[in-house]
Parts: sequence; structure tokens; C-alpha cells
Amino acid sequence: MKSGVFLLSAALLTSGCTLGPNYKRPAVAVPGSYRGTISDEAAQTQLGPLGDQKWWDIFHDEQLRTLIRTALTQNYDSRIAASHMFEAQAQLGIIRADQFPALGSGAGIADVRQAKSKFLPAFETSTGQVNLSAAWELDS
Repeated sequence: MKSGVFLLSAALLTSGCTLGPNYKRPAVAVPGSYRGTISDEAAQTQLGPLGDQKWWDIFHDEQLRTLIRTALTQNYDSRIAASHMFEAQAQLGIIRADQFPALGSGAGIADVRQAKSKFLPAFETSTGQVNLSAAWELDS
């Protein structure tokens, strides 16, 4: 019984690997040489080092480039990450602004009128004020 099950399972496994009588090998366009072979030295010097090229340009596939462009324009996670990066740059600018001197200025005018009272005569006064300030805190 065990040998019958073994023979049956072996026959099923080996029959799955057969190609059949109508198999035709597909035509494949293979380049004459590959990057990195000895006969391809002239092309290598013309293209430059592989590590210096953008990976999507190596494949010369316009559909891949289109997919990458679509992913970059419609990927909301990358937009969120970019906005976080811009926010961090703005916060750094605010923090670095504290390293520089702070300058301030102001001006004001006040008019005061006092009505005649039992003890004081009526009077009118105008005052003006201009101020400038500068501060710089050195970190120790």
C-alpha cells in the first residue's frame, strides 16, 4: 500500500514538470554584451560608474519613469514628509534668530485736556515719546 502511494505521488510530481509536445521556446532579445563584461569596457567608460547614475535611468524604461513621476506627485505621505521638513527648517530659522541682536523702537503722542474746575484752571498739554532699544544675550 505504501509503495503504491509513493509511486502515485512520484508520477504526479514528475508529470507536472513536463512541457508537452507543442512547446516552442519564446523569442528573447538578448544584447550582445552586458554591463560589466570585459568586452563592454568602451561602453562602461562612456556611461560612467554605475553608482553615479540614477537607478531609474539605468533601465531605460519610460513606463517605469512614468510610474515614478506619478508616485511622486500623488504620494501624500511624501507630501506630508516634505511639509514636515519645511516646518523643521522654519523652526530652525526661528531658533537661530535668537543668536542675533534684538532691535526695537517705538513712538507715541498723547494729548491731555483738563476742564476748568473749582480749584484749577483749564489746561491742555501734549507729550511725545520716542524710544529705541537694543539687546544681545551672549551664550556662555
